[in-house]
Amino acid sequence: MTHPGRLRAVAVLATGALLLSGCSAGDGQNGADGGEPSAAASSTGPETVKIAAGVDTQTRVLAHLYQQRLSADGVPATVVDVGSTREEIFDALQDGRATMVPDFTGDLYVYARQHEVPASQATGASPTPAPSASADTDAPRGLLDSLGQLLGITGETGPSGDDVYRALPDVMPSGLEVLDSSGAQRTDQVVVTAATDAQYDLKSLDGSGKQCGKLAVGMPTDYADSAQGEPGLKAYYDCDPKAAPEYKTTDELVNALLTDQVQAAVLRSSEPVIQDDGLVALEDPNRLFRPEHAVVVGSEKLSDQAVSSVNAVTAELTTEDLTTITRLTGGEDPAMSPEKAATYLREQPR
Repeated sequence: MTHPGRLRAVAVLATGALLLSGCSAGDGQNGADGGEPSAAASSTGPETVKIAAGVDTQTRVLAHLYQQRLSADGVPATVVDVGSTREEIFDALQDGRATMVPDFTGDLYVYARQHEVPASQATGASPTPAPSASADTDAPRGLLDSLGQLLGITGETGPSGDDVYRALPDVMPSGLEVLDSSGAQRTDQVVVTAATDAQYDLKSLDGSGKQCGKLAVGMPTDYADSAQGEPGLKAYYDCDPKAAPEYKTTDELVNALLTDQVQAAVLRSSEPVIQDDGLVALEDPNRLFRPEHAVVVGSEKLSDQAVSSVNAVTAELTTEDLTTITRLTGGEDPAMSPEKAATYLREQPR
């Protein structure tokens, strides 16, 4: 997806810089968390791009992935730890301690709509008033209705990935922009075992209403009462599960599913267990679950060369890459550090 806002003249990278794109993290400058640019880079060369590590392990790996590509393309870059909440990260983006951050569209929209002052409002325009936090999280349709109203969408389905992405620039604080969106996503979905799918002939949430009373649907902590939990299942699919127990960790939720303590579970599409254990993801034709595509928020002061490098990485990202990230860096004893996982991803053929 391309950026819906202002057009940028993207500088053509030199052939030598392109050849460097396959180099490892060690070839770039300032790859470590919290690293500072060298005196030479800060005084005579381009300004160092400071990449916030983001809100979780996946965004931290992506931050290193962007850092490695920028450095390989001749743009000084470093990964900085400015906090793990969006509030801390946006403060850093606005005061210059960070230049960009990888994130995911749906969660980003919710945060920006609820907590930030849109650039249009800062310049004296009269945009659609942002709803209160409770309006976006407590109502059965929550974000889905507020976004539909913002975009003039009516009907019985939630927003598409394009809808959310197009809405993001309007809620960004002044001085920040949304770069290209990726096809890589970690959108929530209801999954069942192959045996449960065969037993109840589910396939899709659209036809699950009559069977829902027989199913316990496991959910992450604080999810069941949210707009995408039990209220959303009822509003979108007339699905009233017999129970909706919550689990503190993904491992606990998956174990409950595989041992038939629950017959369905809400998992991110990038969870490796879906592939590893042959789980069946039920289709969500009414788009109950908000789209979560990888995206980068950056300062409008980012150079054209930096934007070009960042967008090139984003365009190559796949959902399978996000699954690989979880596989390599998840759990109590991760196989790789975020930086090494990023290097591994860059070395894979495209």
